[in-house]
Amino acid sequence: MATGLGARLFGLGCYVGETIRLSLGGVRAGGDADPASEIDVAVRLSGGSVIWPVQRVVKRFQNGPEDSLVVYGVSLGLDLRPHAAPPGDAKPRMGLFRRRGD
Repeated sequence: MATGLGARLFGLGCYVGETIRLSLGGVRAGGDADPASEIDVAVRLSGGSVIWPVQRVVKRFQNGPEDSLVVYGVSLGLDLRPHAAPPGDAKPRMGLFRRRGD
């Protein structure tokens, strides 16, 4: 992680944001004209909330487990419990693409 740290954190933040967006519904927000747009990538969720996943990943990197990404996802409504394995598959799946209560 020593080389290209910024790009790696940005990529991870985009992955976190896209996972949340696909799971909870929403659109990417922000403009390319903003010089800080890489860190200020926003996601406007279907319920109207706006989140900044890249900033959250950077915070997690800086502060450690106290800024858990799992807690972040759960607080937004993601269900991260293992699901039953589909027929023919021996491994349970994580619930990254399901809302809590579904």
